[in-house]
Amino acid sequence: MKSLQVCARTVQKAIDQALKELNLSQDEVDIKILDEGGLFRKAKVEILYEEKNSPNVEDNSSKTEKINSKEENIKEEKESEEINKNLDEIEKLSIEFLSKLFNHMKVDAEINVDKKDGEYYFVAVGKNVNRIIGRRGETMNSIQEVLKNVVRNKGYKEKVFFSVGDYKSQRESSLISLAQRTANKAIKIGKPIKLEAMCAYDRKVIHTALQNFEGVTTQSEGKEPHRCLVVIPKR
Repeated sequence: MKSLQVCARTVQKAIDQALKELNLSQDEVDIKILDEGGLFRKAKVEILYEEKNSPNVEDNSSKTEKINSKEENIKEEKESEEINKNLDEIEKLSIEFLSKLFNHMKVDAEINVDKKDGEYYFVAVGKNVNRIIGRRGETMNSIQEVLKNVVRNKGYKEKVFFSVGDYKSQRESSLISLAQRTANKAIKIGKPIKLEAMCAYDRKVIHTALQNFEGVTTQSEGKEPHRCLVVIPKR
């Protein structure tokens, strides 16, 4: 029985890379996960297999694949180092947490970061990231709340937000439309209108949308997770 250890950005990529290198299927090997990886380290797996060819004979194509694989690993490590140099402590902390979470959830996602006015916006992108949105963004919002606590527990007071793909931009459009409809209705009936409970980010979108809307003001009421927003007509 022989073994091969391979490192890659995710466990699945490491497995795929090893199987390709050995020209074997997953049914022909035993797989051990040595490290699930994180922001500062790659996932690592060990593949156990029976050697089919003579131990002294190695196909030229196999040699080439191994060389290419090593070069790819070196390239990815250098890229990771360069990225880390440009990240501040909040970014490193947040991306490390999200990377570990996604590995545990078996979600292959990349994390983009945007900073605006001292606020941090982390966006997960990838093929199967929709599974971490949840109904009306509930799973995504839960991840955001946990991420906030992770950052606060380290003593940082900056605000952090988390989104999946372009979900929040689509959500923002629908919230702005809701805000405008509700404001017009509150003015028409002359009474405050209380919206359903929302996360802090959704309330902020509506607050901002109606900040300069003539004839209404907004305020939040209640306690999390049942805190809601009220649209109040001016007298």
